Amino acid sequence: MVTLRQTGHQRFIITDEAGPGALRRAVSACADRLGASPQGRWRAELVATELATNLVRHAKPGGWVLMRPVPPGAVELVAVDHGPGITDLDAVLDGRPATPHPLGQGLGRGLAAVRRASCGFDAYSQPGRGTTILAEVDLTDGGPAHRSGPARPAWAGVSVGVVEPCGDGWAVAELDDGLAVAVVDGLGHGPQASAATDAALDAFAADPGDIDGFAARANGAMRMTRGGAVAVCRLWPERGVLRYLIVGNISGRVVSALAERGLVATSGTFGLQPAPPKTAILECPLPADATLVLWSDGLSSRFDLAGQAELRRRAPAVVAATLHREHSRERDDATVVVVGARDRS
Repeated sequence: MVTLRQTGHQRFIITDEAGPGALRRAVSACADRLGASPQGRWRAELVATELATNLVRHAKPGGWVLMRPVPPGAVELVAVDHGPGITDLDAVLDGRPATPHPLGQGLGRGLAAVRRASCGFDAYSQPGRGTTILAEVDLTDGGPAHRSGPARPAWAGVSVGVVEPCGDGWAVAELDDGLAVAVVDGLGHGPQASAATDAALDAFAADPGDIDGFAARANGAMRMTRGGAVAVCRLWPERGVLRYLIVGNISGRVVSALAERGLVATSGTFGLQPAPPKTAILECPLPADATLVLWSDGLSSRFDLAGQAELRRRAPAVVAATLHREHSRERDDATVVVVGARDRS
């Protein structure tokens, strides 16, 4: 069976000098599982070490790194902190820090090295609020093939569990005429919640373009599980149309320069009854500059993405990790998925 479920993130809290070593070892093991070349493993270890070391040195009291494998041959690392931020991000990324660091604090060129070693890279920083750094590392012999800034695919997500495996999950299917996106929150936490999410996402993968038949497929697939909340969206960017259904405690929002529209959810749970919960498939406009955000109830719903134009221009993984940083409840599995705008000008 085809599976579209995206891998979840492991979160590594980095607060002291032991953190970089622990992260480096975990990344090295992940690289080995994906069959990394020696050069690919070295790049991944370098990026992990530099990102974690920066958190210890500059982001008092530290932060965390989100790591996930991106099969078949890459690893994604996202460093997140609530630190002082970076005043001149362009200079730092070019290896030109505004002021020299004290003895023993490095040359201030770590992020420049991270960018050179990454095949996908982006960064967002707010003075006084914190910084988010995305680095995707190619584990093959192909080399970094560096592509800085927002790039295809124009979608990403962050999914972090309170225990492993995460009970939340998400998937995206790129179709000839647009995209289909699903977010699932299996009831509870851990393996049984994850099994419910697998069932829903397998039903999604069976025919991603068929939103009309999804409810029956998903409910049937989840009958032998504990059930869960589900959101599915079908996007036609060229037509400027979004169709969707949401059942349970998943939220959604379409944000553009001129408007911000919340998506309507229906109460209920998939998989608990022979028939799926009664729900309507709704439709809303999808402006060319719109960003779609879907999130589970592990995040609070009180965020203002409409007022953060610079953040919306960043890579979707940076947007997702920043929203997770600002709004995670920290006591539940948390997932946020971002589909970026077609028009980033």
